[in-house]
Amino acid sequence: MQILAEDRQELPKRLQRKDCYFGVHFDFHAEPSDKNIGQNTTPEMVNKMIDLIQPDFIQVDTKGHPGLSSYPTRVGNHGGSFVGDPLKVWREVTARRGVALYAHHSGLCDGCAMKNHPDWACVDAQGHTNNAYVSLSGPYADKLLIPQLIELAVDYKLDGAWVDAECMGATVDYSAAAKRAFTQQTGITAIPAKPGDPEWFTWTQFHREAFRKYLRHHTSEVKKKAPWFQFCSNYSFLIPMPEPVSAGVDFLSADIMDLNHMRFYSRFMASQGIPGDLMSWSFTKWGLGTLDPPESRKPAVQLMREAASGIAQGIGYQAVFSQAGAGRRPVRDGSVDLEKLKPMGEVAKFCRERQKVCFKAKTVPQIAVLISTGAQYRKMSQVGDRLFAYEGMHAGIAFGLLDNQYAVDVVHSARLLERLHEYPLVVICEQDYLEPDLRDRVAGYVQQGGKLLLIGDGMVKLFGKEIGGAEKHEMPQGLSPQSFACYTFGKGMIGVLPQQIGAEYAKKADPVVRDLIGVAAKTLFPNPIAVVTGSHDLDVSAMRTPAGGLAVHLVNTSGPHEQSALLSSIARVGPLSVTIRFGTRPKRVLLEPGSRECGHAYENGNIRLNVDEVKLHEIIVVE
Repeated sequence: MQILAEDRQELPKRLQRKDCYFGVHFDFHAEPSDKNIGQNTTPEMVNKMIDLIQPDFIQVDTKGHPGLSSYPTRVGNHGGSFVGDPLKVWREVTARRGVALYAHHSGLCDGCAMKNHPDWACVDAQGHTNNAYVSLSGPYADKLLIPQLIELAVDYKLDGAWVDAECMGATVDYSAAAKRAFTQQTGITAIPAKPGDPEWFTWTQFHREAFRKYLRHHTSEVKKKAPWFQFCSNYSFLIPMPEPVSAGVDFLSADIMDLNHMRFYSRFMASQGIPGDLMSWSFTKWGLGTLDPPESRKPAVQLMREAASGIAQGIGYQAVFSQAGAGRRPVRDGSVDLEKLKPMGEVAKFCRERQKVCFKAKTVPQIAVLISTGAQYRKMSQVGDRLFAYEGMHAGIAFGLLDNQYAVDVVHSARLLERLHEYPLVVICEQDYLEPDLRDRVAGYVQQGGKLLLIGDGMVKLFGKEIGGAEKHEMPQGLSPQSFACYTFGKGMIGVLPQQIGAEYAKKADPVVRDLIGVAAKTLFPNPIAVVTGSHDLDVSAMRTPAGGLAVHLVNTSGPHEQSALLSSIARVGPLSVTIRFGTRPKRVLLEPGSRECGHAYENGNIRLNVDEVKLHEIIVVE
């Protein structure tokens, strides 16, 4: 069946995902009670939406977590109440407009398939069948997922799929097939029931590899039929799965609830080395029969600030809206309410003004905050859950450094090993395990002149040999050895903050803790590439632009950051004093967007300038 007669040479060229900077995502999650799906999905609606936002790509719902498809699939499950074929409308209009179209498709969460095929489902340690999540040891991928993705690729000519409910849906599975495969691979017959049991780490690692195999399998099978089809697996190879990309995904992505998550995830994504974008929730809560009731919708200024935090790291941006129809209590027909999309037009203008400087820029290595892959996987109670307590300790330390206006990368173990000697300062925090090779390599890095900040008593024990043989420094007045200590080891330095401070700081930014982190960072790394003073409500990023210039990003972080906050206005920060280390006298110093000439002084390798205020996001570009 050929749904869309498409001659790619006659249609406008669509961007590959690696070249997509700005887009919009729609969730629907069709339910059995939905009727007349598609009755208001018209070419006029899609064209108006494109006119308003001018996106590089659009993601529309094809199957949500209930497992019912929002188009009249021939190979999957749907409720059967359609007016025409809404997905065909989306594809025909976007193809003619040169806009890439991706599916929002639920992967490992499929309530309908689990109801129809309970033998495909995960089983918990007590033997209860999961009514939503798929067993990685069952036939779901071959029987349903792959055929439906091939339908989307071949029959509808979609450009790819943003597959939802993936690594965080990869559940530890006690089905007979999973236990049998585990025993065959490992020889272990006593299956652990809970964290702390013998071989629990081996058991969860078995499931992680099963998830990687699942990704490799379904992406490769679809690409045999549709080589152009591009994949993302939501949250995979990001914070819940901090490891090198090892499966057939073409780009990374995740849905992000608030500014703090954007600050943290964007810095990890930028370090991964493959294309990616982060998606803001355009709302603060679920409810009222749709994803985004009017009283929960974020104003444009709030979305702009979240976008700024992401694009300042060189990645792309999108936001999610519901596809549930118009009105306060919409008829759930899968159409889009154009009225609620109007703020996204302002966000699009904001992002496009910064695209030339931001998109595909690369970080200038300054401070690396490590997420140890081995430590995280030993603590996680599931395969890919968010494990917010563990995430919090790293996020809190990253925020403490950012709140002292340091540029920060967040990296996993293998990535740090690749780039260790590029970073003037490495921070390892609050864990009691570190991969032995990485531990020894970090010790060697310090001995050769690197700087290391250890946070938490577990880290002190792991590097006890180096600290025990090091020369201790006198601390600044007012600081006791119990709060911060510093040692010379070889040609480098080791600083120690023995307290467990990360998780609490992630919940609430305590100025005392912030200043303590600031003293530690300044002691070890006194000369970053950019020093910004005048406000702590400011994130600084040092980036190398695609044109080769140096860009110092200033992102306003004032105001509340928690998920429930709605911000109709954001207080400006400034005035700011900025010093940038630059080896030669610059040709020009500009403020972007707008290429505004920026008055400055240059002396002894330092550019000095003032910035009167930062509304949301200013970029100092040095040529």
